[in-house]
Amino acid sequence: MERITLDQIKELAQQKADPCISIFLPTHRAGLETQQDAIRFRNLLRNAEKQLLNSGMKPREASALVQPAQKLSADSFFWNHQQDGLAVFIAADDFHYYLLPLPVDELLIISHTYYVKPILPLFTKNGHYFILAISQNEVRLFEGTRYGVGQIALPDGITENMKETLRLDESQENLQMHSDGGGGTFHGQGAGDEEQKIWIEQYLNLVDTSLKEILREQNAPLVLAGVDYLLPIFRKVSDYKNIMEEGITGNPDRLRPEELQEKAWQIVETYFQKETKEILEEFQKLADTNIATDDIERIVTAAFNGRVEKLILSIENQIWGSFDPIDGKVILSINGQSKTNNLALLDFTALNTLKNGGVVCALSQDEMPTESPVAAVFRY
Repeated sequence: MERITLDQIKELAQQKADPCISIFLPTHRAGLETQQDAIRFRNLLRNAEKQLLNSGMKPREASALVQPAQKLSADSFFWNHQQDGLAVFIAADDFHYYLLPLPVDELLIISHTYYVKPILPLFTKNGHYFILAISQNEVRLFEGTRYGVGQIALPDGITENMKETLRLDESQENLQMHSDGGGGTFHGQGAGDEEQKIWIEQYLNLVDTSLKEILREQNAPLVLAGVDYLLPIFRKVSDYKNIMEEGITGNPDRLRPEELQEKAWQIVETYFQKETKEILEEFQKLADTNIATDDIERIVTAAFNGRVEKLILSIENQIWGSFDPIDGKVILSINGQSKTNNLALLDFTALNTLKNGGVVCALSQDEMPTESPVAAVFRY
């Protein structure tokens, strides 16, 4: 099962096949609702096929286009192992699906590009973070939002305990920490203590190395969960740039993902509020200059040209239209309605901002600095 990354978002943005089908579905992790998830997904596929036929596509072509997703709809194992949301992208010779750690609204979009706005909160600066729960018995990595949390699979070997990862023999194991529910004190004395510290540092070094590929190009906050003596050691060995100073102390093995998410959100919420406030204040300060605007046409063109440093957008709304990359002209669709040959302009703008190293801040419309669903601060 793929975990969606920023690189994959960028690849989705490059899809040139037409039409592109984007499906979003809120899902359930367990219970009878998982069966209903599969039924609702099949209904969305039938709706997609009907729209394709109404647009003039031949029945055989429409059926072939949605066939990979039809196979997925019948996979009972798949539907019994969901997270909080599902994203599916379908085009000719192109099929991707991703489990999401956040709930999404049920949605079907058929356009000439993929529609990714519902998953942008995973890549914005005001709600996306990671939790690393570390102990000598287990390592778990979670991706969280304000809405929920999902576990990320780690490379083979790192999910084992420290003894198995470092291949410690029985005599070395006797020097391991005595654990009273994960609190732990060193069981040996003198040189044994020092050797034990070295093993722990080696172990956490391996953990950090295993995370490098997963966290590559990430700058989201990382909240550490573990007994108090492990957290400073991990901070010492890790070169990840955004580890929160405050952690979740205690034995993380006893905490369910939902409990870790609740505790981590209490730590990162203040961080996100401060960051969002700074972005909004910068926009307000520059609003009367040429460096900041809430004009969608200027912002779309600037984002395409790599000029948007900070993008603020409404997660609830969308603007449809077209963009000519040759002359930079933006044409908004009548009444902002979606049409098959239209472009989701906020998607397009956000993807170009992220691709060029800018920051995206996703807010509800009532949190936006103006009545416009988009605002931006330019680099120049």
